[in-house]
Amino acid sequence: MTLERRLDKLEDSLSPTGLVLLWLVEAHAYGSLEAYVRSLLELDQLEMPLDRLAREAIETARAANRGKRPEVVEAAIRSALREVVFRYVLLLRINAVAHDLLDREGLIDAALEARVALAAYPEKGERRDGELIGRLRDLLLARVQELGAVGQARTSVEARYLEGHPALFPEVAAAWDEQLQRTASIADMAVRLAKQAGVPVAAASDPDALPRRVAELVADLVEPAKAEALEMLGEGRQALGIASGWVRAKLTPQTDVTTDVASPDEP
Repeated sequence: MTLERRLDKLEDSLSPTGLVLLWLVEAHAYGSLEAYVRSLLELDQLEMPLDRLAREAIETARAANRGKRPEVVEAAIRSALREVVFRYVLLLRINAVAHDLLDREGLIDAALEARVALAAYPEKGERRDGELIGRLRDLLLARVQELGAVGQARTSVEARYLEGHPALFPEVAAAWDEQLQRTASIADMAVRLAKQAGVPVAAASDPDALPRRVAELVADLVEPAKAEALEMLGEGRQALGIASGWVRAKLTPQTDVTTDVASPDEP
């Protein structure tokens, strides 16, 4: 679908989500967040994205509730602002978390790849360390599973709050795909090396571990975004409650594996 057609489709939906997605498509057209920010700074009259979204949300809510009682209009405006600000903050958080993870994962991969190479080709006169090879294999397989969980969590959040639209800017999305391939390639090398060294096959993982981890990662994206959005809107008490609940959940692991997390405007 071309950019023009995607914009036309989104313009037909003036819901808070539609407003955010319309902005997102425009921003993604620049390729990276840095390029988008530079384009904003070049404008004669700078209107920050969140200011624009808030203005459009207010105008849309007023138009949709024209002729209704003032308290009804104000409630609709408040609801629209909550949804818009939350989704905007969520989008920024998704991109920031992905960017930080890519930086960290690149360093981890470099270190693990070097260790695997040393284990594969020991110094002359030394034998391959099967125990070390097994540990490296298991660690790399765990990294592959973790990256998969991160991707699943992001997809779940996109489906729930962004109508399935990808949140990552194209530059970050491309770097993410490249990182997945690189980590998987190093893991495959370690698996082959372990097999050659006669290391026992890795134990099967807990089938509930992946969905549980995905649920944790979803909460790590959504809950801080909810709290920050409410704080920006002057609802500090509710924001504190959400943030406290998120921290308590991280300190006390839960058995619930659901990934259906409500937005600030939902019960």
